[in-house]
Amino acid sequence: MFFDVKPVTVKAYGGRRFTSATKLVLASQQKIRGKFYLFLAYEVNSGHTRWMFLPNKNSGCVCRFMNKVRRWYPEQEIWVALDQDRSHPCKSRITRRAMRQLKLHWLSLPKGSPDDNPVETIFSDIQLMILDNSNDPDMRTTQRRISSHLRRRNKRRDRKVRIAYLQDSNKN
Repeated sequence: MFFDVKPVTVKAYGGRRFTSATKLVLASQQKIRGKFYLFLAYEVNSGHTRWMFLPNKNSGCVCRFMNKVRRWYPEQEIWVALDQDRSHPCKSRITRRAMRQLKLHWLSLPKGSPDDNPVETIFSDIQLMILDNSNDPDMRTTQRRISSHLRRRNKRRDRKVRIAYLQDSNKN
């Protein structure tokens, strides 16, 4: 399982708007309508995505998400691949202790290699399909749109992300 966190700022058009007009459509200093963090786990074997919205990305929130992962998979042996973020177990004693109690194993991806994590591909898809084209009035609306997109993605047959360094990662 691969894991990562994305900060999501809710504002008109996700902060981007492309136009050929001489006058900008939106002011450069947009009013932010809310901010939350998208916690996302990608299962390599099935290609399914699990997610959760939390207000922060500190060690406590990472531990809450890992508790949820353990509830989703109560009996399985789980290996979690994650980056070198401060709140992840390679750097946080609180997260390390919680993951040991939950009997979750972890691997730390090399620093500065976001392409090694397939969750980044899913984040790019969310940015392109949801956030860049949004004008949501509040956080709840954006969260519903992201959840809907991820649910639809889980139902598709082509949901698997190809991982070059894992054998047979793109087979159904």
